[in-house]
Order: sequence, then structure tokens, then C-alpha cells
Amino acid sequence: MSDTWIVDLRHYLNEYGAIAISSGPGWRLAEYFTAITQETTGDPYGEHLYPKVPCRRRPNRKSCVGEIASYIDPDDQQIVWICPVCGDNGTISGWQGTLWDLTRADTTAH
Repeated sequence: MSDTWIVDLRHYLNEYGAIAISSGPGWRLAEYFTAITQETTGDPYGEHLYPKVPCRRRPNRKSCVGEIASYIDPDDQQIVWICPVCGDNGTISGWQGTLWDLTRADTTAH
């Protein structure tokens, strides 16, 4: 059974914009969501500029072999993501202006 994550990235950050949790499961989860944010915002045209994020789930205690597929929803600007193998999925809001928001770094014209 897959999980659906509804995440506001700001909830994981301190007043300086860094991940507020220093270690453990919460830190690993924050790292996962920031990696999805970075990959999605740094590669808006699907050109594989950033490595795909591997799925973190372990169905039946075995690592899922899927890679996260994601996009920015044009209606509400949330990052929508899913693992096409196991179905783990979610949305990430509050990513704009964070250290992992690479939309401003995109200077290529398409």
C-alpha cells in the first residue's frame, strides 16, 4: 500500500532556511522532500539535468526500484510527485524561495 504525503516544506526548516532537524528519520524525510524539490525545480523541461530521486519506500522490506516522477502543478504551484513502481506519492508546497528552489537558476530559454 502506498502513502500519500501532503508536505509544506517550510515546516522542516529553521529561521535561516536550512533543515531544522539535525539527524534521524525526520532529517532523512526532509532530505527526501528537498531532493524532490531540487530535481523538479532544476529540471522543469525534463532534460535530466539533475539525477532522479530514488523512491524511499521498502515494500515487503525490499527497496523499491522506482524513481520519482514529478512536476509543478500550474494551477496551485505545488510539486506533485509519484513513484511509478510502488505508487508512493504526494504534493509539496512552501518550496518557493527555499534553498532547494532552482527555478530562479533556470536561465535557459525554451
